[in-house]
Amino acid sequence: MGEIVRFPFESTLDEYTKTYHNNDEYTRLFYVMDSTMKYIHGKGYYVINFNPKNIVVGVTNNNEDYVNFKSIDVMDDDITNKINNNIYNLAFLEIGLLSETLDYLRPEFLKQNFSQFKIFIPENLVNYYQMIVVNGGHHYLSEYLEIKNKQEITKLNKALEEEGGSSKGRSYVKSTGHYGNDDDNIVPMPLPGKKDNDIAAFVTNYALAFAVIASSLLIPLIAFLLGQR
Repeated sequence: MGEIVRFPFESTLDEYTKTYHNNDEYTRLFYVMDSTMKYIHGKGYYVINFNPKNIVVGVTNNNEDYVNFKSIDVMDDDITNKINNNIYNLAFLEIGLLSETLDYLRPEFLKQNFSQFKIFIPENLVNYYQMIVVNGGHHYLSEYLEIKNKQEITKLNKALEEEGGSSKGRSYVKSTGHYGNDDDNIVPMPLPGKKDNDIAAFVTNYALAFAVIASSLLIPLIAFLLGQR
C-alpha cells in the first residue's frame, strides 16, 4: 500500500475558530470560503447550511488553503435570489464568528448596530460587510478584495511614476504588504493586527454579546406578555 498523504491540518470551521487567529489568517480564510462558494455557484449549486460544524477548512501539503461546504444542493430555480442569500449568509456568518456572537446574532440587530461590530472586523473588510449587511449589496468578497488590490497597485504605480524613485517604491511596496509583479495573480494582502486596543475590544466584545443575547430574549418575552392580555 502507498503512503497515506495527510494534510497539515483539517478541522471544522467551528473547531478552527475556537483557537486564536489574526486578521491576516481570517481574511485569507474568508477569501477562500467566498471563492469556493462562487465556484459552487458556477457549477449550478448553492450552500444550504452555513453551520460552522458543516464547513471543513484545511491546508494541503502544498500549503494551499481549501474549504469544503458539506451541505449543498442543486440551484434549479430562483437562482439570483439563492446566490444573493448565500452571499449575505456567508457575510453574516463571518461577522458572527469575528465578534463571537453567532449563536445569538440576528440580521436586524446586526443591521441596526453594525457600527458596534466594526472593532472586530479587519479594517480592509469593514466597507464590504457594511455594503452587504447594511446596504443590501450582493457582491462576492473575493471579487471585492481582488478589485481593491488592483486599485492599490494602480495607485502604487502612479505614485512611482510621479516620484520617479524606484528604490523608494520598493520600500513602499514592502510597507503596504503588497508584493509580486503586476502580472502575478492578485492575492488579497490583509492589513496586520486584529485590534488596536485589546482591552477596549475585550470589554466591547462582552458588552456586545450581552446586548445581542438581551435582544434575542426580549422579543419573545414581549410577545409572551402581549399574549397574556
